[in-house]
Amino acid sequence: MKTEELLEKYFDGQTTCEEERALRRFFASDQVPEHLEVYRPLFACIDQEVEAFQQTQKEETTPPKQPEATSKPTRLYRLYYLTTGIAATLLLCIGIAGLLPHITTNHTSYAIIDGHYYDDPKLVQAKALEALQNVGFTDEELKENIILPNILP
Repeated sequence: MKTEELLEKYFDGQTTCEEERALRRFFASDQVPEHLEVYRPLFACIDQEVEAFQQTQKEETTPPKQPEATSKPTRLYRLYYLTTGIAATLLLCIGIAGLLPHITTNHTSYAIIDGHYYDDPKLVQAKALEALQNVGFTDEELKENIILPNILP
């Protein structure tokens, strides 16, 4: 097909992609007749636009680059986080183990005298009597004012 016929077909909007490529190649060559030289800038501009479009398509289809290795934590940071996690876990276990003796006592009656824990009722009664005697009461005054329950039947 002649170039003039392709140009008419192009301006009518009836050319195929391959025919348009042939026109762009023709006007990019040095063999363009003088009477068609006026169309050279048009096809040169279209050729540049097609190349730019193809370049952007190529850039969009290429996968993005992976982040550099410097953004990832190094082995030293991983070791630091690991040791601090282990230390925190051990500290928590030690704290819970220290509280267990105070939590798991099954005794119902007890007394704390001078910071010591007593759960024997006879010993607690004896300590209470000893403390009351040190206050300055006599045995007769205690018997008159305090009624002690019978522990033994």
